[in-house]
Amino acid sequence: MTTNLKSLLIFSFLLSFVGVSYGQTGNSQGYDDRYFDERQMLIQFEAKATENIASKPYLNLEDARVQLKEAVNKKAVMPKVKPRKKVLSAPEVHQLVKESAVAMGLAYDCGNCDKTHINHSSGYIISEEGLCATNYHVVESFTDGDLNLSMQIMLTSGEVYPVVEIISADQEADLAIIRVDTGGDKLTPLPLGDPANVGDDVFVLSNPNRMLFYFSKGIVARNYIRNPERRGEKGMPEMEITADYSVGSSGAPIVDNKGNLVSTVSTTRSIYVNAREQKNLQMVVKGTKPVVLLNDMIEYK
Repeated sequence: MTTNLKSLLIFSFLLSFVGVSYGQTGNSQGYDDRYFDERQMLIQFEAKATENIASKPYLNLEDARVQLKEAVNKKAVMPKVKPRKKVLSAPEVHQLVKESAVAMGLAYDCGNCDKTHINHSSGYIISEEGLCATNYHVVESFTDGDLNLSMQIMLTSGEVYPVVEIISADQEADLAIIRVDTGGDKLTPLPLGDPANVGDDVFVLSNPNRMLFYFSKGIVARNYIRNPERRGEKGMPEMEITADYSVGSSGAPIVDNKGNLVSTVSTTRSIYVNAREQKNLQMVVKGTKPVVLLNDMIEYK
């Protein structure tokens, strides 16, 4: 994957330090819980990440660089989560997926103040013991920055957990499996479903451009073998969808109408009438990584 595509879907934001919990308290404006206070939740992410770095074990930058290399071609060993069978409405799908979707946070020191800042993208839980999936390029971006401190995840409930290990990594598939320290909490994993067919409904829960836990719907537009970017590599399955996502959505779950994982957000590609000058945008192609690629990285026990 080219550098611009690697960085395309990772978004950085800077906020100050306080906190309140989204899933538990809703908002501070007097409205009901269907409206959460996004700003306070973003602030909470930084506050809890700072606390975790000060008081809990976490994967530091030096160890992450070593582990990312060692994790290539390794398999994550985990129990198989039973796929869901009941066809659901869109609101029902959202209620299920929001228990497993996470905001990925790359905590860093800007060098100009004493606060911990966050670059954020997306991911999802695949085992109750703390295994999570995201994009390879999300994890790689953490290892690329000398001022990076730690990777953290935030649930829709507002809980924040530090990443402590890189379990498996596949650069060609743009997928990585990481482990967070749950402190004994049992997380809600997303079941891995069957591969989706062209025309199937799909849903995405991601974090595009500061918009935490944005839920979008579309269909599978195309399944094909993507040509390798480097000579000697094999082509990889790719699934293109019409559901919206953008910067910040890297690594987000894509599920079917039963709430089972069918793919993972990876890239966008803009098509212009004038490609050289990037004028007159016609469409944005959404490239995702089908569930078959993630299954190849897992050994079920």
